[in-house]
Amino acid sequence: MTAPRTTEIRNIAVVGHKGSGKTALVEAMLTLAQAAPKGVVRDAHGHFLDDTPEERAHGATLETRLEPLHWGNVKVNILDTPGDASAMVETRLALGAVDAALIVVCAKDGLQSGTDRVLQWIRDAKMPCIVALTRADDERARVDEVVADLRARLHTPLAMLTVADFAGAKVSAVAGVMPRQVWYGAESPTTKANADLPASLNERVKKAREQLAEDIAATDDSLTERYLDEGDLPDDVLIAGLRAAVRKRAAVPLFTLASTKPQGVLALIQGLVDYAPPPEARDDAPLEAYVFKTHIDPHSGRASYTRIYAGVLRADDQVVNANSGQREKIGVILEGSDKNSAHQTEAHAGDIIAITKLKTTHTGETLSDPSNVHVHPGAAMPPRLFSRALISEVRGADEKIGEALEKLCEEDAALSYSLDETSHQIVLAGLNAAHLDLALERLKRRSQLEVKLGPPRIAYRETLARPAKNVEGKQKKQTGGHGQFAVCYIDVDPKKRGEGYEFEDAVVGGTVPRQFIGSVEKGIHRALKAGPIAGYPVVDVKVRLFDGKFHAVDSSDAAFQTAAYRGMRAALEAGSPLLLEPYMSIEVTVPSGFIGDVMGHLNGIGGRISGQDGADEESVIRATAPLAQLLDYEPRLSAMTQGRGTFLMSFSHYDACSPQTQARVQAEAGPMKADDE
Repeated sequence: MTAPRTTEIRNIAVVGHKGSGKTALVEAMLTLAQAAPKGVVRDAHGHFLDDTPEERAHGATLETRLEPLHWGNVKVNILDTPGDASAMVETRLALGAVDAALIVVCAKDGLQSGTDRVLQWIRDAKMPCIVALTRADDERARVDEVVADLRARLHTPLAMLTVADFAGAKVSAVAGVMPRQVWYGAESPTTKANADLPASLNERVKKAREQLAEDIAATDDSLTERYLDEGDLPDDVLIAGLRAAVRKRAAVPLFTLASTKPQGVLALIQGLVDYAPPPEARDDAPLEAYVFKTHIDPHSGRASYTRIYAGVLRADDQVVNANSGQREKIGVILEGSDKNSAHQTEAHAGDIIAITKLKTTHTGETLSDPSNVHVHPGAAMPPRLFSRALISEVRGADEKIGEALEKLCEEDAALSYSLDETSHQIVLAGLNAAHLDLALERLKRRSQLEVKLGPPRIAYRETLARPAKNVEGKQKKQTGGHGQFAVCYIDVDPKKRGEGYEFEDAVVGGTVPRQFIGSVEKGIHRALKAGPIAGYPVVDVKVRLFDGKFHAVDSSDAAFQTAAYRGMRAALEAGSPLLLEPYMSIEVTVPSGFIGDVMGHLNGIGGRISGQDGADEESVIRATAPLAQLLDYEPRLSAMTQGRGTFLMSFSHYDACSPQTQARVQAEAGPMKADDE
């Protein structure tokens, strides 16, 4: 098929809380645009996009999907993203690949904690956005209240572009505010009609248009003057003004929709085409294509969702992985995530496509022109603070588990795994308990092995409480022939939390020859990998190498590495080692009647309350607390709030453990043995 040009592309991430109706809305848009995949299997609710066993079991989207549709001469690339807390990294990565966000909010449930997190990401990225208010036909819908809440949270005027006429629990008509159009009955491309407004809608449309003209006029000085002179603005001027306002985040269009077969979808699709900005990209620039998502199908293989930031990518092109330097040959270019999607012979700057069967390129890596290699800066990944050992009762299963884990971690960039050198267990690391539970479900299905998770493991760190000065590290060994001799003297100082590791070469007079300075630093790095308390990495220290001794024959790279390792180990012991634990930022949303219990509990587990926003019915409590105390927070909060409390958690910082926690962790780890060789 013919690839669209940059100006004919819109890239949209559909985001929102779990259960807000995102996937049902995307399916409705695909159906209306006659872009729904052929031969799909629908679940009990008629949905077809959430098609993995885990998604069917959880009733939720758990990984991003690329679903394109064509409207007129415009290609709209839709990224349907998860709203489930265990898969929100997928949403973060998807937002980094698009030019606008479609925020889906349920008119019945309103803005929930998951939506707040996404709104913050959108604000931080200064990204244009559009709002779809779903389930406005529900008898418990709170349209006016939710719209008011949206205005306050977005810090941007809302441009209401459609209003609905309710007949019982059924929407009989949806009216466009600008231009004045009406869509009657069940939505299909043939039901769109220009007509006089029904009496039930006339006054509401008039009021919405007056507010719209006032808000758009305020976004531009010339529009303000014209509005003050004329008292109104014609439709064509309003449309152009709104388009410009959306692109500079001075206004947010809002469309009102119904439930599982949303009314008003025609207006929404046209709104995405009219108001979402096209990509700012150039075909005549060197290729820069960023892989933001990898999907591995057991039958069709690997598909890499790729955003073309510059240049043109063609099937059979020879490109280079800018991160690894390895060559890649481009295989099939698919328009969307479905294996039956249309093939493209090329993809222009700004497009999002799926590339099949890349051999060396993974999520977070960039494909470049071999003559102009450039790494695209990807979205920052949150730290993997939660890990558990994988336990299998089947002998010899580690290799099969490892193969399945390799593919799993390719698909989910927030997962990683490693082999614990002490216990010889495979350790799976992720964002939280729910994230690891979901990964275990996928792993069991793919490996066909009975695997379980061991006890939780917290990503502690170690540091020094006080400086260790003039510490000697020595290696002296004579075994016949050349011996081993090296001495180094170091000072080690603690740094502020989060400042990391620093090495200073302060040697004068050649007491440590230049060729061995790097050897000293290697030995120090080795010592920092496992601290003396419980074997966790050592952070936030400055090491100053200021003196040493060498022998013209017996000194070597290995000798200085060992001497530095011993010196660093001695400094760590002498500097009053301290165990650090991760603290999490937590936002707890609870009915106002439960505030006292929730705040009391947070204080009781070492939490620090930083703020509270309250309304008559609901309050948000912000705090930081040790991760170790939050591992079972979900059931605790549910018990305290009769199942009505929700929370969001993200990494905040590392801080010192209590003496009791340090003693417990040290006892559980057992004696730490130094590896001197």
